Amino acid sequence: MSDQKETQMLHYDPRTISINVYQKLKSVKDNTQDSKDNERQKKHDKQRSQAIELYTYIATWGLLRLKGEETALRNEPEKQKVVACFFEALGKLVFPSSNPNLSSPNPLTGNAGLTKLMGMDASEYLGITGVALQVAREFSFWAESLYPKSRNNITVNQTTH
Repeated sequence: MSDQKETQMLHYDPRTISINVYQKLKSVKDNTQDSKDNERQKKHDKQRSQAIELYTYIATWGLLRLKGEETALRNEPEKQKVVACFFEALGKLVFPSSNPNLSSPNPLTGNAGLTKLMGMDASEYLGITGVALQVAREFSFWAESLYPKSRNNITVNQTTH
């Protein structure tokens, strides 16, 4: 027998990211209400667009700037909801011990998220960025599924292609 501690391998289920993103993004969509259908559709279009753009934004500018963008989007609440939802989903995946049932806050949400990202060493930040890119890909996929294109978007896309 060896004196070395036995390292237990984490079990990775590829559905974990997909399920988490689906549930979070569906919640944002379902909680978007407006008495007028066309106004609700406009809000959904903004959410859909933001969810699809996350991957490109992170790949171009990084997580730190996206976290800063969350605050800057205060005049665009529908987009801000999607960015906040993204950090909730990412934090749940990367920091699973931050379980709301254990009253431990998600370290990537709110103002603390920016501090957390700035306090990481380079390898931690690069690692979380890799996970963030995968989460962003899921946001893009689920946005296409959860937010059907409005007639206005279809018409615009048909004329530009």
